[in-house]
Amino acid sequence: MELVIVVVIIGIIGAIAIPRMSSAAENSAKNAVIADQSALQRALDLYEVEHQGVMAHVGAADAKTMYFRLIKHSDLDGTVNDPAGIYGPYINGIPANKINGLATIRLAGAAAGANTHGWRYDTTTGRIEPDHLVGATTFTVNVESVRSITDTLTKD
Repeated sequence: MELVIVVVIIGIIGAIAIPRMSSAAENSAKNAVIADQSALQRALDLYEVEHQGVMAHVGAADAKTMYFRLIKHSDLDGTVNDPAGIYGPYINGIPANKINGLATIRLAGAAAGANTHGWRYDTTTGRIEPDHLVGATTFTVNVESVRSITDTLTKD
């Protein structure tokens, strides 16, 4: 009888604790996305200030060039000149969106929420937004995926 009571008590504690823990993980993922968005926006804004009002995407042939302008040194005209450039780097790497696991930036195109990239950069306003599905809260990124993306970018 005592064993049954102990099992019931453990079950009740588990029923209370598990939903709270999963809610904490969801909130953690949301807060991480907000922090990463803020860090990316600061990097983009600082690039613009140091390059006399020219946004990071202007004159970039593709998103990769824009990445390099943020993670490497550059000259005033935006030419990536690592390590001799006098400006940057502005951020260590493009952070993965903690909800969809993607560490890529889509330049303009569809509105944020298409879930095709980690981030969407609005080339008109210069604002960066998370690109995960609206209402998604699942934490899916892992450290290895971020490293492999960063390594691939820096090898080329």
